[in-house]
This record gives sequence, structure tokens and C-alpha cells, in this order.
Amino acid sequence: MIREVLIEVEALSFNERDHFGYELSYAEQNEDTSKAEHALLLWEGGFISGIDAGSMDGPAIIGPKLTWEGHELLETIRSQAVWERIKSTAQSKGIELTLESVKLIGKSALAWVLAN
Repeated sequence: MIREVLIEVEALSFNERDHFGYELSYAEQNEDTSKAEHALLLWEGGFISGIDAGSMDGPAIIGPKLTWEGHELLETIRSQAVWERIKSTAQSKGIELTLESVKLIGKSALAWVLAN
């Protein structure tokens, strides 16, 4: 899901960004809840910047854009082949897919994809 969020944020034009955001509602859960949770985690981790628009109803950000770290992470996981290798390596080694593990495994996965 983090890959999907990063790609979505990168694709936003300057004008689209002003009218786009992610929010979690404590009162209502829907199909976008997981994506919003991951977007907010990326924001808290410094991979996405945005305006804090949280309220008593729940956390939210508007105007998201990638930070330098977000661009770096996306470049590591943009390729579907690299992303699949990251996930399979983590699963086979019993490693949780945290942002740090994705970045570390991503380097070796990229080297593996380039070599094969």
C-alpha cells in the first residue's frame, strides 16, 4: 500500500494537490481507510509533506507531496519486479515490511533484478 500511496502522490499536479488529501474518520470506516492509514504513516515518517488538517473526527492531511526521502523510497520500490522481490525476500526471511526493512531489502532486490 505504501508504494501505491507514493505513486499516487507523485502523480498529483500542483493544482490537484491543493484539493487532495487523506483522512481517517473515527466514526466511519471505508475502503480508503487502509490507504489513508498508510499515507498518514508516510507523512509522520517524513516521506510525504502536507498540511495537518486533523480534527476531532480524526487525523488528516491535505496538499500532500513527496519529500526527498519519499522520492528516494519510491525510486527504490517503483519497479514492480523490485517490489515483488522485496516482499518475497521479507516473507522468506520472516521480516516485517517496515519502512526501514523495505529500504534495506530494496537495495539488494534492485541489485538482484539488475543481475538477472
